[in-house]
Amino acid sequence: MNTNSMLSPASAVNESPRPANFTRRTARLTAKFWRAGHWHLIPLYHFLRLSDLAREGIERSGSYRFADHLYQNRASGRLLIGRLLDRVLLNTQAARGMRDRCVRSTRHLKQRLEETPGDLRLLAIPCGIPRDVTRLHSRTQRLHYTAMDVDESVLAAARMHLEADAPGLLSRTAFIHGDALNDLDFPEQPQDVIVSTGLGEFLDDAQLRTFYRNVFDSLAPGGTFYTSATRREGGSDYLMQAFELHAHYREQTDMQTLFAELPWHTVEYDHDTTGLQTFIVARK
Repeated sequence: MNTNSMLSPASAVNESPRPANFTRRTARLTAKFWRAGHWHLIPLYHFLRLSDLAREGIERSGSYRFADHLYQNRASGRLLIGRLLDRVLLNTQAARGMRDRCVRSTRHLKQRLEETPGDLRLLAIPCGIPRDVTRLHSRTQRLHYTAMDVDESVLAAARMHLEADAPGLLSRTAFIHGDALNDLDFPEQPQDVIVSTGLGEFLDDAQLRTFYRNVFDSLAPGGTFYTSATRREGGSDYLMQAFELHAHYREQTDMQTLFAELPWHTVEYDHDTTGLQTFIVARK
């Protein structure tokens, strides 16, 4: 499923396009900290890199590996101290809230399969490693799955995961190397469900409006869109900003304003136990 790697913002002149979640611009962060007089961040930088979760976040911003590490909730790192640090980070409020995105996605897909008598067409954008799909187990027999991402390495990882965990689904899976903000990249056939988590945090409001319009146009009548938004949490945001993992935070009221701009039939909102994640299910 989702994780955060669709190409979205227009690149600056003479720059190569970058996935929206690759927000780090500085090659040598320690040199930047030294020049800025933020010397306390230098030992913190080296300490955090002992954790696999933190190291992935620092090196590749909000990558699909970063998200998948959260979803699997298995501590790992360099030496015992790195694994212990990883466990602490995985237990933070922010991490628990993000992990619930995958749990809720699986729950929504199960519900849609139960209420749909025939086949179900599902588009995940960005797809990440589709653990929400493979957790459906035998229910995938009626599923036609499309994995879409701007990063070809993500599509390759998604294919490998399906080969290992849901090989029967591969014959009913399409992989699209495409951009969430380009309506021409979306599947031609209307979709029954579109799932997207983690991308919106890396899009500004104008980009998010474009994305939501593309999603709306791609859904079949009665189709549903499952997505989420993240509220700001001071401690996590401080670390993210320090290491150039920049995100857009939104309250439920912000999401209500954005969703009100399209003629959805219904829009439902819910929250995780930490209150940091807003979950949205919009029906066309």
